[in-house]
Amino acid sequence: MNATTNRSGYAFARVPIARVVTQLQALAMREYDEVGQKDLDRLCVDWGRYRELDEAGKLATFIAKKGEQIVGYAVFIVQTHIHYSDALVAANSAIYIAPEARAGRVVLNLLRFAEAGLQAQGVRKVYYHVKREKDFGRLLERIGYRDSERMFAKVIGSVGGEVV
Repeated sequence: MNATTNRSGYAFARVPIARVVTQLQALAMREYDEVGQKDLDRLCVDWGRYRELDEAGKLATFIAKKGEQIVGYAVFIVQTHIHYSDALVAANSAIYIAPEARAGRVVLNLLRFAEAGLQAQGVRKVYYHVKREKDFGRLLERIGYRDSERMFAKVIGSVGGEVV
């Protein structure tokens, strides 16, 4: 586990997801309550699939901690791009920092730590999906990312047994 601690006492680390899944489950519920896709039935994270991806070397999980408590995460699916098979890319699957840890540079430091870890792994390009409700695009632009495309979504199946 690579780790670093900053002056404010927050530590940043890359970890196997299996080691932190219990704490991530609690934070994932907080993320869902704050910005989750409520048009789908409910949050139902496939933690087993995350573990499989991690074991296959296709998942990168970065955390922010204050003491022993995880206060944030950035999780990426890492694989070769289907259109550029010689390029290893990372697509952000989930990113969240608890509101009580958002002051200062915790978010920025987690983003930078994750990027450095991905680069060390050989990743050539990183993708983030940014929710309109919690748009952190300006922060990403500040560290060199650019707004390159938009994503649209529509529920086309049933929700809770009701057709939408």
